[in-house]
Amino acid sequence: MSRLRLFLGRGALCSVFLGLFLVPQLVEAQPNGAELFANNCASCHKVHQDLVGPALKGVEERRDQAWLLKWIRNSQAVIASGDPYAVKLYEKWNKSAMTAFDWSDQEILAVLAYIKEEGAKAPVAAATAGGASDGTGAGDQNNGGFTTLTLWVVLFASGLILLLLGLLQRQYRLLYDERVATGRLPKEELRQYGLQIRLKPLHVVGGGLTLVLVSGIGWGVDVASNVGIQQGYQPTQPIAFSHELHAGTHEIACTYCHTGAERGKSATIPAVNVCMNCHNQIKKESPEIKKILTAYETNTPIEWVRIHNLPDFGYFNHYQHYKVAGIQCQTCHGPIEKMAEVYQHSQLTMGWCINCHRETKVNLDNGYYQQVHGNSEAFKQAVADKGLTIANLGGLDCAKCHY
Repeated sequence: MSRLRLFLGRGALCSVFLGLFLVPQLVEAQPNGAELFANNCASCHKVHQDLVGPALKGVEERRDQAWLLKWIRNSQAVIASGDPYAVKLYEKWNKSAMTAFDWSDQEILAVLAYIKEEGAKAPVAAATAGGASDGTGAGDQNNGGFTTLTLWVVLFASGLILLLLGLLQRQYRLLYDERVATGRLPKEELRQYGLQIRLKPLHVVGGGLTLVLVSGIGWGVDVASNVGIQQGYQPTQPIAFSHELHAGTHEIACTYCHTGAERGKSATIPAVNVCMNCHNQIKKESPEIKKILTAYETNTPIEWVRIHNLPDFGYFNHYQHYKVAGIQCQTCHGPIEKMAEVYQHSQLTMGWCINCHRETKVNLDNGYYQQVHGNSEAFKQAVADKGLTIANLGGLDCAKCHY
């Protein structure tokens, strides 16, 4: 009986520690469907509403899983194969090409599971100052780090482990007393087999405090790492300018006002005279338009509040991304044509940018890369294998953005 209790005790102790170290790693290894959707799909798709592409609610019912896997990986290949449903979908949505994603089956299924879960929920009407509340998860502030719930789970698990250790210590002590009382083994051999375990209350309290301290440090590091991330930031502007009306309803091109995106580093904030190109005749009696007229007549700049603000040590060139690479404004700024009041849609963190460089295929149509790198064997091989990404051309080098 004593041997059985000893075996069970050691087995329980091993199970606890294996669970403590292995379970978090297994959980972390699972793809995060909400995060993948927010970072890659939310700029063109919503779950409950049409955007650049169709609403995705019920997509798993419209097509089978095998078809969806092929479509998400390379929609253009499915269209080129002559698939009737794919061709019809492509033509219905103005022949907008969907980005190809080099994802594993698990990642795609995680995104589909997230869409199904969100589709079962009631849609939220509009975005709020806290971020995008459209059922896409794009405005979530939690970046997959340490949360209050995680902290409580860690504390609960720590308490459970301490309780199990206390029970095991009691069993070992009973076994020790039994062996000594019967004289079956001398104390030296008991110590050799590790059967004399003396956990004092101070040790238990110290272990518990250590676990609490480690958990607190993890939480603090996560909070500190989010300093400066303003995803969802939506300040009040001096004039109630609606991108939903101008870029959405009236379909005014972004570069009509933000001319710098086609020619330089900054997209630029439009001058008052750009507004006056239309509003010297249109809606001149509107209270908001009168603010523009006053600024124009008094030669006073409008003090717009900046929303998207990268650190000074980070270099970003709009021309390079918009004009050369052909990246659409929505990729970084979100569904801007749907925003009555603009907010920061994306994280704009270094990791977010690096992930884009790893996944985004190089636009070879402009001829620049063919001229500069065309004779490189590495260039030719990368194009032949799976297409060239920014990472293949040094897009992960520190000096590309920090110099």
